[in-house]
Amino acid sequence: MGDNTRSGALRRVGSFVRGRPTSQKVGGGVVAALLASAPFGGLAGPAASGPETISPGKPLMVGPYEVIIDKVVELPDLKPAVSPQPSQRVIVLDTRVTLTGDRPEYAVTLKDNVAVSGGGVKVDDNPGLYFVEDATAMSNFNPGLTYRLALTFTTSGPWQGDTVTVKSNLVEFREQDSATLDPNAWVSRDEVRGQGTFTLERRS
Repeated sequence: MGDNTRSGALRRVGSFVRGRPTSQKVGGGVVAALLASAPFGGLAGPAASGPETISPGKPLMVGPYEVIIDKVVELPDLKPAVSPQPSQRVIVLDTRVTLTGDRPEYAVTLKDNVAVSGGGVKVDDNPGLYFVEDATAMSNFNPGLTYRLALTFTTSGPWQGDTVTVKSNLVEFREQDSATLDPNAWVSRDEVRGQGTFTLERRS
């Protein structure tokens, strides 16, 4: 995407945010402040012969989505978007996501194909995806726009250790697929496409 196109897309996203209710903007401001206060993490990726390495600032394709993970943060909550039990924690992937295709797509394709592990705790297998700007849930993407999103995972307790392994599945486009009524669908395969180990930043 060229600079002019990216700037135009970001302006459109900004206009969308400015049109949201004030309460949502305030909630989103808290989200943005919490995420911005944690610096970039390091990584130790897999061997070259394994999956593609996921690293801070490096684009990763998850089906039609170009995903850039800037950092990984642990928080006690991410109100108003996520309010877990006091004993639980929220692992947040601070991301920038661009839909590279030419048609709108549902956010579930992205949510279902990125996972975290390595903390010695149970991770909820139903992650959330929220706009950092206003803390509202992301449900679908429009082509060509770049969104800053928080991909969230609720854990059963505090993360053990200072690193988080992030994995993404291989997602393929199939014009014909017996598993879905949609003849043109993005389908996940049981195969790791990308993997990387990020330093975890903790916020209270």
